[in-house]
Amino acid sequence: MENQNGNFQTWPGIHVTFGEILPGGVVLELVESSSGGGVELLRWEAETYEIGPQFRVGETIFTVGYVPTSLFEATRLAREPAEYGDAGTFFWKIGDLFRHYMGFSREQAAFMAQVVYGSWFPDCCASPVILCVTGLNMSQIMRLFRLLHVISRRPLMVAALNNSLPFYLRPTLQVNIPSVSTRVGSFWRASNYRGTVIPGPRGTMRSLACAKIIFCETEAARRAWGPEALHIALLPTSQEFPSLSELEEAQLAAEYQPQLLMFRLRTLSSLYQSNASSPPRFSGFPLGGSLPACIAEDPQILEALRPMIEAHEHDLLASRARDPHVAIVESVWAAAHAEKEMSTAEITKRVNALLRDRGETYRYNSNEIGWKLRNLELLSRHNGTRKALRFSRDIRLKIHRLATKFGLRLPLVADCDDCKARN
Repeated sequence: MENQNGNFQTWPGIHVTFGEILPGGVVLELVESSSGGGVELLRWEAETYEIGPQFRVGETIFTVGYVPTSLFEATRLAREPAEYGDAGTFFWKIGDLFRHYMGFSREQAAFMAQVVYGSWFPDCCASPVILCVTGLNMSQIMRLFRLLHVISRRPLMVAALNNSLPFYLRPTLQVNIPSVSTRVGSFWRASNYRGTVIPGPRGTMRSLACAKIIFCETEAARRAWGPEALHIALLPTSQEFPSLSELEEAQLAAEYQPQLLMFRLRTLSSLYQSNASSPPRFSGFPLGGSLPACIAEDPQILEALRPMIEAHEHDLLASRARDPHVAIVESVWAAAHAEKEMSTAEITKRVNALLRDRGETYRYNSNEIGWKLRNLELLSRHNGTRKALRFSRDIRLKIHRLATKFGLRLPLVADCDDCKARN
């Protein structure tokens, strides 16, 4: 009997999605269904869109993934995109929300607007934005979290950070946990890069990369998230702020979520169109990944962000100065130009002295410094009486290259050819 269904190999494949970017400028996004209480897919292409439970693109049917009711109620989705006007003006409109509801300065407001934009483009940078929030007034911190819950992309406020969270949604996590250990912080930092995965159930692999806004009770808790994490401190204030009730939050979300969605769709669609004559660029930004150039390179925005950029860069430099690998290069620099070797014990002594002057309380032992020398490919050897780093031609060259790599401004030696090459 002839198969009435035709060749099954020509049937379209089914692909469950929570939103993605397709070749040729087609963008799929989750939206709230017009009837409320559920989700649908929005298909955007060339300034037009349609909404439905599924769409066929080429030989694939993309169907909306299941979002549990409790998760749908805990996050926010727009029902459809809406016009936002001029991109620069809209950026400042977002910033004004932080000035109005939090009493932030113009510079702080611009910084927080940049964080919001970063949450809407986690797929356009190597690592989605991480922001650490410190402060003593918990109601003030939660007020900031509620405001961010209004305007961030797929916000989700949680009181725990674990692998069971719905990372498949690529949410903006607002994490209300006072502290994490250095080991736990290192895991979440390492997993916050696109393309990095961890094992899931039944042989699956999962990505944990998403934007994160984290309450840190102490400076030690903040350090667990690494020097690259952004930081804002909420200072005590007696200022009275406008009300931010659930009704007002819902009204603000109904206004801003559709506009931010339109900005994302329009930017991504143009960026990925294969035949676009001048697609928008994404620019590397000192504060949290990459943003559309129309935002990241706006002179007024850059000027407002300058104090925050400089403070962040200062923190990065201070953190780097406390890195024992950097201190090792500084400690052996002069001896590498004047001595034949330096003992590991002497290197350890100098490293600990440098780091102590920079506020580091931990003291390294010779074994630990020996391993860090090995990490730098500066291999110490036993000379018959002690372990020492012999300054061979190859080792001196490596020290100069490490100084350049770390951006160290060390005194140049006039008769050193390697120093002349650095000058």
